[in-house]
Amino acid sequence: MAPSKLMIPLSYTAILGGSLTLVGTSTNLVVNGQYQQLTGDDGFSLFSITLIGAPVAVLGMAFIWWWFPRWLPDRGEQQAFGNLREFTLEVTVDPHGPLVGKTVAQAGLRHLERVYLAEVERQGGTLVTAVPSEEVLQAGDRLVFAGDTQAISDLLRINGILPSPENGHSATLNRDRAERRLVEAVVSPHCAALGKNIRDAKFRDRYGAVVLAVARNGERVTGNLGNIRLKAGDTLFLEARPAFVTRQRYNKDFLLVNDLNAEAPRHERAYLSWGILLVAVGLAAVGVLSMLNAALIAAGLMIFTGCCSVNQAERSLDLTVLITIAASFALGTALQQTGVAELLANGIIDVSGATPWLMLILTYIAVSLLTETITNNASAVLMLPIVLEMTDKAGLAHEPFVFAIMMAASASFATPLGYQTNLMVYGPGGYRFADFLKVGVPMNLFIAAVTLSLLMLFWPLTR
Repeated sequence: MAPSKLMIPLSYTAILGGSLTLVGTSTNLVVNGQYQQLTGDDGFSLFSITLIGAPVAVLGMAFIWWWFPRWLPDRGEQQAFGNLREFTLEVTVDPHGPLVGKTVAQAGLRHLERVYLAEVERQGGTLVTAVPSEEVLQAGDRLVFAGDTQAISDLLRINGILPSPENGHSATLNRDRAERRLVEAVVSPHCAALGKNIRDAKFRDRYGAVVLAVARNGERVTGNLGNIRLKAGDTLFLEARPAFVTRQRYNKDFLLVNDLNAEAPRHERAYLSWGILLVAVGLAAVGVLSMLNAALIAAGLMIFTGCCSVNQAERSLDLTVLITIAASFALGTALQQTGVAELLANGIIDVSGATPWLMLILTYIAVSLLTETITNNASAVLMLPIVLEMTDKAGLAHEPFVFAIMMAASASFATPLGYQTNLMVYGPGGYRFADFLKVGVPMNLFIAAVTLSLLMLFWPLTR
């Protein structure tokens, strides 16, 4: 089955699952924290949103199962990186030529226009990956270059370079080696190299890896590899040192790191980690422990029992989310103190004619549009103070409007940029932007209709 038939449903069901509990997504935690700070209330319990999230998730998955097989593209198996010969080439250092004994930089191989050096294989079997500029060339070295394979003629003009026995195409990369990892990685919106071309970003020095090829919108980007400007959602095919995978899997520069040489994962502590999770959720649900204390105790047990290491736990902390939660307190207070929240709240009341159900619909639409254009957390942080001001002025209940914010901020289906899981599947699924619009807009409308109907039927809008 083509990945394009499965990747978007994978992302969308993950989004729907996040709406089941208060800890399902960082957006719910951000909204709950800001709500407590702005109103002084105790906030919401772990399963407060489940009465909305569970029916939405079930009906949403039914919608996906029924319609998406017809709507999603069938592009076959993703082949953007299917053939190493398409984007790598190999030459040999002439044993009697002038390059022997020179460094890569001295030989003029560091700043070539159309290709750059990925690895060096020595005659004795030694392999040098992510080749540094100071690496000294030896007689008979096999040099693997990545980029525009039509540049083989340019390389052969260099005095001291000979064609390889494989007619210029790399045979070295087709062999498994312990010193090398071939890795696929999806670029995150927080990547330090975002917006820069590969050469200027010093990708090799920064990550200890060499970009062999770049795929965007399901197709490999051709041309001068060093001049490709990286965008969020790009899929990179990398040749890296073995440490790259463990180092970057918990880094925020890449949303997804797929080690193509990876060993099978270890599952021996899976049941233990499940047990810790379920006990923590259960204690928080019945009120024996607060959500914070239950989470802290569970995290400590995960480390103590060896389910994860201290370094893994530390790297898994999402600094962006923590900063967003902290900043939301100040932003919410500022919107109220300066009168901005009151001004916008009065505008919504005037547009809706002070009709409660219409105000609820407008709230959902506003958050949904913001989520598709900025991020889910930012849209929720911006709208909550406005909505609280609006409900106070109109004498309406807070809860249904806060739930509408939580659901609308998470229900981001129409673009790959609105939610992190959409970006994760964007490259591997071979999608184009229009694919998300085709299935995501109907999904957005369906989830909005279900959510708003449930809120109006089961929650009183007036106090």
